Amino acid sequence: MKILLGEFIGTYIMLSLGLVTSVIINYFLFPNGQNRFLTGFYWGISILIPSLLTNFFFGTAEYNPVVSLTLAINHQINWLLMIGAIITQILGAWLASLTVKAVWSKWLASLPLNLNFYATVPRDVNNWRRNFRWEIIGTFLIIVNTEMQSNINAVWWIKTMFSSLLMMVIISIVAPITGAAFNPTRDLVPRFFFSRTYDKRLSQWQYAIVPFLGPIIGAVLGIIFTLLFNRLVYKS
Repeated sequence: MKILLGEFIGTYIMLSLGLVTSVIINYFLFPNGQNRFLTGFYWGISILIPSLLTNFFFGTAEYNPVVSLTLAINHQINWLLMIGAIITQILGAWLASLTVKAVWSKWLASLPLNLNFYATVPRDVNNWRRNFRWEIIGTFLIIVNTEMQSNINAVWWIKTMFSSLLMMVIISIVAPITGAAFNPTRDLVPRFFFSRTYDKRLSQWQYAIVPFLGPIIGAVLGIIFTLLFNRLVYKS
C-alpha cells in the first residue's frame, strides 16, 4: 500500500509540474514556442522533485508502466504490485490532467487551447517511422539505466539525480521530434482527458499508437539488451 500511494503521489506531482509549467511557459512566450533545452530542463526538474520525495518517503519512483513492467520481470516487485502501480499511475495522471484544466481555464484562459497542454504532439504527425524510432530509442535508454541501477554502488539520491539528468538530456533531444512521451500513461491518460473534456477531433488519436507502442518496444529491447550485457559481463 505504501508503494502504491507513492506511485500515485509521484505520478501526480511529476505530471502536474511538467504540464502546468509547460502551459505557463507557453502563456508567457506566446505566440512563440519554447526551445528544446527549456523543455528538457523543466521536465527533468519535474521528474527529479517527486522522485526524491517518493523515494525517501515511500521507497518508489516508477511513474511509468514500462518501468513497473521492467521491475516485475526482474523480480524487484511482484506482478500484483505492478498492476496496482499502473492503476495508481493512471489515477495520478488523471488528477494531474484535472489540475492542468483548472490552471488553464481559471488563470490562463486567454491562451488558445492546445493538445500539447496534455498529450505529446510530434513535429510531423505523419512521419510515423521517425517518431516510432525516437520513442523507442528514448525509452530504451531509460530502461537500460533502470536495469543498471542495481549494479551501481551509490546512494539512492545520487542514482535519482543521475536518472533525472539523463531524462533531461533525452527529452531535450527528442521533445522537438515526438513530444517525448516514453511513458504510455503520460500521454494516453491526458489525451483521453483532453478528448472527453474538449474536442475529440483535436485529440490526434491516430497518432496515439506511437506513444503507446514505442515505449513498450523500447522497454522490451532495453530488457533484452541488459540481460545479454549482464550475461556477457558475468561470463567474462
